[in-house]
Amino acid sequence: MPSLSSHRGFTLFETLVATGILVTALAGVAQLFVLGSQLTRQAGASGAALIAAQDRLELLRGQAFTYDPSGLAVTDPALEPSPGSSLDQDIDPYVDWLDANGDTTGNEDDAVISRRWRVSSLGATTPDAIAIEVCVFRFGARSPDACLSTIRTRQP
Repeated sequence: MPSLSSHRGFTLFETLVATGILVTALAGVAQLFVLGSQLTRQAGASGAALIAAQDRLELLRGQAFTYDPSGLAVTDPALEPSPGSSLDQDIDPYVDWLDANGDTTGNEDDAVISRRWRVSSLGATTPDAIAIEVCVFRFGARSPDACLSTIRTRQP
């Protein structure tokens, strides 16, 4: 006598459980994909900010901060001490603005990045040394995306 039940295939319950597991796994993978995309975008923006800060820092490091042949100190005007708040607010000439391509723009209307810097003396005990700090902000942001600093000494 033939059996009424079949041993081939899956039951409805097994199919629902397998589908539930698959949907849960795919939802997790989708969240990881979204998170990965956000982190990649953020890393790109941080990299661009770091490059912008490094460009300005290298430009300032290349300015004259030396002695002339007679022994007098020579300091480029760009390395004169800046106001203490020059990293907190846009103070000419210690700020410039960059467009989406990383090029300097003449006004802040076309800017997506604000780059600020501060030059400060290390004090009376080391008059021939200065600290240079550069911070890059996304336009309108309060906290910087990247900051770099260096100390420069006057060399003969």
